[in-house]
Amino acid sequence: MSSDSIEITASTLKQAIFESEDLLLKHDLHYGQGMHTALDEAAYLVSFVAGLPPDFCPDKDNIGLNEQQKQRLQECLHKRIKQRIPLAYILGETWLAGVKFKVSPAVLIPRSPIAHLIAQRCSPWQQNQAVRRILDLCTGSGCLGILAAQAFPEASVDISDVDQAALKIAADNIQMHTLADRMNIICSDVYAQIPYTQYDIIVANPPYVPVCEQAQLPAEFAHEPQHALFSGDDGLRIVTQVIAGATTYLQEHGILVLEVGQYADVLQDHYPHYPIMWHELEERGEGVCVLTREDCQQLLISAQGGGHTC
Repeated sequence: MSSDSIEITASTLKQAIFESEDLLLKHDLHYGQGMHTALDEAAYLVSFVAGLPPDFCPDKDNIGLNEQQKQRLQECLHKRIKQRIPLAYILGETWLAGVKFKVSPAVLIPRSPIAHLIAQRCSPWQQNQAVRRILDLCTGSGCLGILAAQAFPEASVDISDVDQAALKIAADNIQMHTLADRMNIICSDVYAQIPYTQYDIIVANPPYVPVCEQAQLPAEFAHEPQHALFSGDDGLRIVTQVIAGATTYLQEHGILVLEVGQYADVLQDHYPHYPIMWHELEERGEGVCVLTREDCQQLLISAQGGGHTC
């Protein structure tokens, strides 16, 4: 076996998990694209090659690892460790908020903390409002739109992306979750090709990383679609379009749920005269705000230097 090979000696799934974890920890890998630790990745990978659900109990019945599974595990670990390919792309799937999604390098790996707010049905902002129309901008895999369709079974959901390859993955996910009767796919550059509609909820996880930070990111991010990560010199090129369009596409009591990650301060600096309220997240994640149509209108005034009005 060459020095570049990955060798697993485990005979049980439990042993394989800890041996895989040890191998992952010995290398300078990045976690956070769907999984948060080496143990998370090792357990998920072993469950996948064994054909078991990711929440299986490795202590139960001392389940063995056969040679075919061991070979597959070694191949996956080689790609993860030697090529720094994110695990979700190696397996072609990942989970968000307890829901499985198909993925490929055409889409960002689902990980938005907006998912947890959707699971709470956007409470308290929408708890007294009927939700009939939802828009998921920059949808990628379609994960947030699908979660919204599941959380609001009475609503119709439009999902949009500029990338046809991403929309193909989104269509597969819609089909997998049998939601085609309530979900509509639109190829659009932000709002440009979206027919005029007033939505109760718009969710958006747009690209928001400044281009100048591209070289500083871990190698794993090079495998994700770059246009879905980076957006201009300050990261706000698409974000500001999302906010501006929401003044037209939100109904009077509608809300925009927007993620900008660690760039919350950058967005606030762009709108210096109107304070943005950031949602306190119970799960991992940061930089999610919930804006009303009025908030979006006031932000536009703030960007023009006019200050906010009463």
